[in-house]
Amino acid sequence: MSNPYAPPSGGPRTRPEAPTAPPGPEDGTAPAPGGPDEQGPAQHGQPGHGHRTPAPRPPVDPEAAREASRQVMHFGLMMLATIIAVSLPLPWQAAALAFALGAVVLGIRALRAVWRSGLRGALVAILGFGLGLAALLTLSLVTMLALWPVQMERQSCLRDALTISATTACEDQFQQRLDETLERVPGVGSGS
Repeated sequence: MSNPYAPPSGGPRTRPEAPTAPPGPEDGTAPAPGGPDEQGPAQHGQPGHGHRTPAPRPPVDPEAAREASRQVMHFGLMMLATIIAVSLPLPWQAAALAFALGAVVLGIRALRAVWRSGLRGALVAILGFGLGLAALLTLSLVTMLALWPVQMERQSCLRDALTISATTACEDQFQQRLDETLERVPGVGSGS
């Protein structure tokens, strides 16, 4: 059995010929570099060549960029205030909803300002992520405030619990009260 990867045996070995350039349109010479076969940088974007360059972006206005960065900073500070307020005990935790709503409004304004100023790239993606996070926090805070009495009972029970078993009992009591409360809501409870 012969080796399929071995060079062919027998006969003189010749080098393959180099490809020749096709003759030019008038005198039979090869086309000049940058001609229709070789697209140089000047020919990208000309009609009929299959490549279109995107329209150049307008230059970034420094004053608009400064205003956009100020609004992004205000959005970031409002998000920070929301996160800090969420970690506070319940009467003060209600302020987090106001901060979260303010963060949503400021985030939308900051995103519009960044887009109008001509800034692109990661800043737009980060603002979009932050805006989604602010909306998610707003929704969770509205849900938490709808369960205010149950949350207050849990918080006072956990404050007085000194042992692990007492903490577990508080969590079990909270879960039971949460289930009872949700059963009374139309469309959520299992009795509907």
